[in-house]
Amino acid sequence: MGARVMPIWLHDDTEEDLVGADWHQEAICGTVDSLRDIAETADLAWHVGNQLTLIAWRPDGREWRPLPDVMVHPEAGPARRKEMRALDDGVPALVVEVLSETTWRYDRDTVGGKAFGYMQLGVPEILLFDPTEEYLEHQCVGWRRGDQGYQAWRPDAAGRFQSMSLGVAFAAEGILLRVYDTEGQPIPFRGERARMLAEERRGQAEQMRTLAERDAEIVRLRAEVRRLAGNKEES
Repeated sequence: MGARVMPIWLHDDTEEDLVGADWHQEAICGTVDSLRDIAETADLAWHVGNQLTLIAWRPDGREWRPLPDVMVHPEAGPARRKEMRALDDGVPALVVEVLSETTWRYDRDTVGGKAFGYMQLGVPEILLFDPTEEYLEHQCVGWRRGDQGYQAWRPDAAGRFQSMSLGVAFAAEGILLRVYDTEGQPIPFRGERARMLAEERRGQAEQMRTLAERDAEIVRLRAEVRRLAGNKEES
């Protein structure tokens, strides 16, 4: 028989656990920004945490302080927070962990790791995202809590992971996790918003140039009419 693989027992996250490659941080920030955009646009009371401490508990009752990459408390409000307390704020409705070289084993461990910890807390939806497609059998893997306990969270026919808790959806898109709003519309990433804004400004500038040219042509034509009228009177 092979050696028994021991579970990775719950530990508190540290600053070392937050260190990641550019794509790891970009994936986290892209997801957080998109969720905050949805909340602000729809005037929702979501608190979207970006690697924010969650003060919770282990199965034996001892304190556990994970730092989920992304977590959403639907009723906690958008005010800036130092930490979230599960006893006061409730457990998050959704947790997203973006896997990295140093954390992926712990993040996906359902026996004694982070996934197990979220499950024993009763987090309704847990989603793991693998930006580089190195650590999961699929780029997104998740679990949902139901009447029969936790079951695999499956994507829909469009490849999106529909959140029952928040009414939004997620889908891998390269090294980023695309978020779709409650109407199924994709939320632009920051770079896309910047390009859209730049294009809008170019369009406005072109419109202003067109209007200026039209006004100049009107002035020229009026001047020509006056000149011709003057010539007629002289003759």
